[in-house]
Amino acid sequence: MTNIERRWRQVRKDTGLDWVTPHTFRKTVATLIAERVDAETAARQLGHSSSVITREFYISKPAIAADVAHVLDELAHRAEGEPRAIHGE
Repeated sequence: MTNIERRWRQVRKDTGLDWVTPHTFRKTVATLIAERVDAETAARQLGHSSSVITREFYISKPAIAADVAHVLDELAHRAEGEPRAIHGE
């Protein structure tokens, strides 16, 4: 173990950030670059020969779905009358 690794372990322990690892930083960098530029650039920054691994293991996927509340509000507040057909009906 290098001095940097030893020191990083101590810093994490002292701050309660035990979950933060060098891999965490790599994922953060990849995600930010992918969001602001593209996945190919993120892959090159990490030294990957292809963006496939970068996309699969390094770029974070959104944890939540798009905000579709307006669609549900429309359904809830629909005026009286025949409901609109749903696709496939």
